[in-house]
Amino acid sequence: MPPTAGSSIDTSTRRRNKVKERTVSAENAGKKLCDFIVQEFRDVFRSRSDSKAALRQKRVRVNGQITLDSYMLETGDQVQVEIDEEYAIRHRLHGLDVQLKYSEAGLVVLLKAPGVSRPDVEWAAAALQIIEANSRDQFSTCKEVTPWIAINEVDKALRSLIVLIDSRKRQEAIMQFVNSGRVRFTLCALCHGNIKQETLDDATSKSIAASAKATIIKESDAQDEVDNKLRLFNSWFAHNNLPSDIFDSVKVKVEFIAKSTAVGHLSMIQGSVTYSTHPSLVLRRFMFELGHATVGSQSYSKELSNHRGKGSMLAFVKVEFPSLLEGNKLITINEDVSPKLLAVCKREIKFFEQRQMKTRAEVEKANASGDVNQNIDLIDGKPAAYITGYKEFCGHTFRVTTDTLIPRTSTEALVKTVISVLDTNVKPRIMDLGTGSGCILLSVLLSITSATGVGVDISKSALSVAQDNCKRHKLVQRSMFLQGTFEHFTTDPIIVANGPFDIIVCNPPYVSASKAAHMRASIEYEPRLALVADDGGYQSYTTIHESLAKGETILTSHGCIVFEIGKDMEKVVRNIFRDWKEVGATKDSSGFLRVLVFQCP
Repeated sequence: MPPTAGSSIDTSTRRRNKVKERTVSAENAGKKLCDFIVQEFRDVFRSRSDSKAALRQKRVRVNGQITLDSYMLETGDQVQVEIDEEYAIRHRLHGLDVQLKYSEAGLVVLLKAPGVSRPDVEWAAAALQIIEANSRDQFSTCKEVTPWIAINEVDKALRSLIVLIDSRKRQEAIMQFVNSGRVRFTLCALCHGNIKQETLDDATSKSIAASAKATIIKESDAQDEVDNKLRLFNSWFAHNNLPSDIFDSVKVKVEFIAKSTAVGHLSMIQGSVTYSTHPSLVLRRFMFELGHATVGSQSYSKELSNHRGKGSMLAFVKVEFPSLLEGNKLITINEDVSPKLLAVCKREIKFFEQRQMKTRAEVEKANASGDVNQNIDLIDGKPAAYITGYKEFCGHTFRVTTDTLIPRTSTEALVKTVISVLDTNVKPRIMDLGTGSGCILLSVLLSITSATGVGVDISKSALSVAQDNCKRHKLVQRSMFLQGTFEHFTTDPIIVANGPFDIIVCNPPYVSASKAAHMRASIEYEPRLALVADDGGYQSYTTIHESLAKGETILTSHGCIVFEIGKDMEKVVRNIFRDWKEVGATKDSSGFLRVLVFQCP
């Protein structure tokens, strides 16, 4: 027999509860009660398990009477749900896993779990206060949960401390403390690269601004473009309500460095920020400008290739602020580093060790077969070419040491371009500027038997390796190696006496200091002088251009210089050599523009 109408829910023992009611339409007639309440009371029940709990607790009635959850509804039935508001609040809080770390009138510090968003945290702060009030007065009525205001940023990915206040008035009070530098936020973050503590200690607002502006000027063609980018850089501070010297308040300490297969190294840092309620943004921008972006997908962050879409690896671990109560006692709340952040580090270390085991096995196999030309990456962080002492390039084997760069496959495009440009009907004369191991010059000479050449390098040790490779390939009669620099190679009497040259080929250092910080561990063993250049990586091109202007007789009348360039560097290099005629451009095997050819004016 179906429940009868007329009975009312006894509210004498449930003073805090409300009742919501729905009338069963003809469309829902014949539907089970349990299915109906899930569908029609979505604003009450967050999940099917919540609706089942309400049925067990006899908080669901049909026509005023308790019935089975399998009862088949009829048109016109009145379904009533008694809402235990405090239970609902407690249940949601339990699901959020938010811990109260500090509380005073109108202010709390919460520790949120991974996956908890800003709206959830702001709701939880208010909900906790309601629960506390009800625990003091068992007959009080649950109020509407009005979310509080989070003072610092909330990122979902990691466990993190959040400071919250309950009103705009208290927000104004805490902002006075922020603006006077009395509120300090400390964050723990994972960053790209092997960060040197002295790099962090030397960074100031002035030095960061100067570096950013120099890069903008170098990478822009027109003055209007420069002005616009500088305007955007300067307006970033005002747009985010930050003082222009905000980076002076940032203090960062390197906690530890982990090896990573994906990026070479990951550094865990702790950084403190004052004078801002956007400390996460400030720290991200600070590390980004230093060339060590934090791991993540937010602005001024950079994701790991094997950890995309996982949120930012940055969390608040300490907050210091004056109490809003009389006396303004300093409050300090500390928390351990997020386990998820540590787990990412452990995973990267594990992957790195697995990679090392694989490469060790490859080396053992290479040694057993006597094949020194295996394309092996790193062994215990050291390039395999430096262990075997040899590297294959353009189909030939060359000796390499830590005094020389390891030849890259991409540089083979440089050799192919030189060969295509040279007139083989004459006896072409070639200069290899910054010759290193000599592999570029010697590869060209091995391909064009009528050619002769000179290799120039600042390093005596590198020249010794080049001489050895020259003898190994029986090219002593067609090549020689001289010491010289980018600044003076066009005026050095010994070098000039061996000219003029039909072609100067050059693979200069073009990695900027900031990019070098993101590169793999293998470059740590290679000579920095041959890899890294000032002025955002463009200094060598500028110096060579200036030297060529001083020594007009170093090239023949229609001579060319052939450069290797880094990815996306062609715009600036073309601008540096704008008074020369560009006569060629070549992409490497990966499809990136790798070589530019300029003919002397």
